[in-house]
Amino acid sequence: MMRKRLPVTVITGFLGAGKTTLVNHLLSERRDCAIGVIVNEYGEVGIDGELIVADENAIIEIRNGCICCTVRTDLIHGVKALLARTDIALDRLLIETSGLADPAPVLQTFLADAELLTQVELESVICVADAVNLARHIDDDTAREQIAFADLLVINKMDLLDPSAIASLERDLRRINPGARTVHSTYSRVPADLLIGTPRFSLASLLEIEPGLLEDEHDHEHDQSVSSCAVETEQPLDAALFNRWIHQLVQRQGEDLLRMKGILQFGKEARQFQFHSVHMLMESRPGKRWPADTVRKSRFVFIGRHLDAQALQQGFLACAQQVAAPAIA
Repeated sequence: MMRKRLPVTVITGFLGAGKTTLVNHLLSERRDCAIGVIVNEYGEVGIDGELIVADENAIIEIRNGCICCTVRTDLIHGVKALLARTDIALDRLLIETSGLADPAPVLQTFLADAELLTQVELESVICVADAVNLARHIDDDTAREQIAFADLLVINKMDLLDPSAIASLERDLRRINPGARTVHSTYSRVPADLLIGTPRFSLASLLEIEPGLLEDEHDHEHDQSVSSCAVETEQPLDAALFNRWIHQLVQRQGEDLLRMKGILQFGKEARQFQFHSVHMLMESRPGKRWPADTVRKSRFVFIGRHLDAQALQQGFLACAQQVAAPAIA
């Protein structure tokens, strides 16, 4: 008996829109399903993979590049690795792309690989749109492509948007993608039945947008001014120093800092702290407890334009708790 093809949902959206939060919400809502997750991060240090609440055996993290270009083969290998697992019978697959990923080459990967075509089927493409910051990115080619290729648009962070701006925001989205269904959300909370279980993907519609999608090569060039850097330290951070530094940094460079995220260790605090920012908007909250058998390490990623990696790394490390120097007699 031929195994039914595994439904795949691709989740896109610009940096910091709320993709990982949407994945976690979906996993929490559908605990009755065995869901595999592939998460792609632009930087060399992975943060999102640790924030996802799925069975760790069903997660594959792809780092240091976008699955739309430099690590596309890793995407294929990741999907096939999950399909080959004999200890987990997956019901469906979620793929969370990097915030800088063009969705077209990602979709081409599934449509052009003969082996994958017999094992998986694209069910839908969901784009998470940041209601607060969309106006900043609406002219960015990647952001527009993410919106244009979506079957379902989740307009997130609606609680932070001025109600008078809603009509204008929706007009902008409809101009780019008039055919997608649109739902509003706060903290990416959308009923699971709206997200999965309904086949929405249409190759014919997609080819109207991107006629060359099925060609052998589909090149995608990133904005060369955008880069990433990361920093790690096992030294506990001083909360007051970190808060002062991060607020000053955002005040000076918030427009160029597209995204910052990290897992932080503060002093003797038993919990990990999760930090997220998009431009000027920042959020920090406690997460899970540090495992007793692990080395506690703060990790932080910066993604933005014209980054001075050395200055950013030094600024972060300067927030570590200082060991008092011995008194001089």
